[in-house]
Amino acid sequence: MDILGLQLGPVRHTWTERDAILYALGIGARLPEDLPFLYEGAGADGPLVAPTFALTAATRMLPPLIEAARLDVRTLLHATQAIELLRRPAPEGACSVTRTVTGVWDKGRAALVDCVDAIGDDDGPLAVARSSWWVEGAGGFGGPRSDPSASAPPVLPERRPDVTLAVATTPEQAALYRLSGDRNPVHIDPEVARAAGQPRPFLHGLCTLGIAGLGMARAAGAGRRLTSLAGRFTSPVFPGDDVTTEVWWTGEDTALARVTSAGTPVIAPVQATFAD
Repeated sequence: MDILGLQLGPVRHTWTERDAILYALGIGARLPEDLPFLYEGAGADGPLVAPTFALTAATRMLPPLIEAARLDVRTLLHATQAIELLRRPAPEGACSVTRTVTGVWDKGRAALVDCVDAIGDDDGPLAVARSSWWVEGAGGFGGPRSDPSASAPPVLPERRPDVTLAVATTPEQAALYRLSGDRNPVHIDPEVARAAGQPRPFLHGLCTLGIAGLGMARAAGAGRRLTSLAGRFTSPVFPGDDVTTEVWWTGEDTALARVTSAGTPVIAPVQATFAD
C-alpha cells in the first residue's frame, strides 16, 4: 500500500452541549452518578465533557482515509487506539483535525496502517490521537512486518484489581453511539455485519474504549483528569452485553486496566495516565 506519509485534512469539527451530552450517553453515562456529564445545569460552565470526547474529532478522519486509500469498509478493522489529552474541551466549540499515515506494515494476509491525528483549536493543540487499522487482503506487498521501535505491551499486575467497574450496554448502544459521528454501517446493518464476518452488528471500538475511560476517570475521582488512554482491540462487544473494566493503580498518576465482555477480553491491557 503506497500511502505512507499521506496527509489528510485539515477537517473542521464543531460540537455543542447537546453533542457532549449525547456522547456521554453513548459511552454509558448513567444517572445519578454521571449527572455532571448529562446536565448543563450541574456546573457553572455547562456539562462536564467526557474524558475521551476528543475522539469524536478523530472519527471525522476515517472517511477521508477510506476514500484516499480506496479501502473497502468491509475489510477494515480498528486495531488500536491511543489518545493524549492536552486539555479538556469546552462543552461547545470547534477544532481542526489533520491525519498523517505514519506506518504501513505487511502482515501477510493483511496490512496494518498507523495514523496520527493532530487536533487543535484556536487556543492551540487540544489532543493527539494515534490509531492502527487492519486492512484484510492488503498484505503481501513485501514491506516490513512491524515497527521495530514499538514498545512491548504492558503486563497486568499479579494481584486482585483495585477497582472493578461494570456497565450494562443496551441493545441500542451502537445506534446511540453512531450519532457521535461514526456512521459505519457494520455497527447497525445486520447484512453488512455478516459480510464483515460477524454474527450481528457490534459496538464501535471507540465506544468500548470510551466506556473504559469514563469508568477509570470515575475511579480516579473528581480531582483527577484523564490525560492519556491507549489500548488494542481484541474482540468485539455486542450491544446488550456487559462491559467490565478492572483497574490496577500502578503509580500515583498511572493505571492499567483489563476490559472484558461476557468473560472475553475485548481490549488488551489499557494504559492510562492522570493529572490534577
